[in-house]
Amino acid sequence: MAVDSIIQGVTDFFMECPLLKDGAFHVNALGSEPINYSIDVDVSDPILETYTNGDSYRQYLFAFSSREFYSLDRLQNIQNSAFFEKVSDWVERRSLEGKLPEMPDDCSAQTITALSPGYLYSNTLQDARYMIQFQLTYIKTLHRESCK
Repeated sequence: MAVDSIIQGVTDFFMECPLLKDGAFHVNALGSEPINYSIDVDVSDPILETYTNGDSYRQYLFAFSSREFYSLDRLQNIQNSAFFEKVSDWVERRSLEGKLPEMPDDCSAQTITALSPGYLYSNTLQDARYMIQFQLTYIKTLHRESCK
């Protein structure tokens, strides 16, 4: 079943991740209290290649972010980093299995690839924002009238 937008498909995909805790899930916004998650759209040139029939091979860059508890405790911070390793592994496994986000009718998802490891983006002594950047590649089909 197709979705209305790529961001909806990506969000639905991540909401299926069994690693996520009972935190709030947002788009382009991350709450100020742990535990929160967000899909944040990144700036990029979407078209990687255009084919002679008008179809195109494209990319959709985004970050998966979370706000987690943070302190000077080494074990807490290892746990936070390990969470992002596991999320990256989950996405890679799903991509290899062909279990990709649902896309609008004129688009067909090809792969999702991590472009960065999960990393600490900002922190206070109570909480921190972590993120990992991803690339979704897809084919966009040009709408054509059928010949009769």
